[in-house]
Amino acid sequence: MTRLTLVLAAWISLVSTASATLTPRKERQPLSPDTIPRVQGPKLTADGAGYGAAPEFQVTEQTEVLLDGKACRYQDVPQQATILRMEVAPDRKTVLRIHFRTGK
Repeated sequence: MTRLTLVLAAWISLVSTASATLTPRKERQPLSPDTIPRVQGPKLTADGAGYGAAPEFQVTEQTEVLLDGKACRYQDVPQQATILRMEVAPDRKTVLRIHFRTGK
C-alpha cells in the first residue's frame, strides 16, 4: 500500500512539472538604450516656473499646526520636517490643519 502511495505522489509531482515546462516562453528583448522607455518629468509652464508664482495653499492664523503630535507655530517647523496630513477648507486653498513629523 505504501508503494502505491509513493508511486502516485511521484507521478503527480512529475506530471505537474512536465505540464509547466510545456508552456511557451516569452521572448525577452535585449536591453539597449533604444528599447528602454524614458521617463518624462513634469513640464514647467511660464506661469508656474517663476519665483513670482503664488503659493498653492494659504496658512492663516486659525491654522492648527502640529509637530510630532504637539502644537507649535508654523515658523518653528524645521526645514526637514515632512507633512503627514493636511486638511484644507472647501475653497481648496486655505489650510485648516497640518500635521508635520521630523525625521528620526
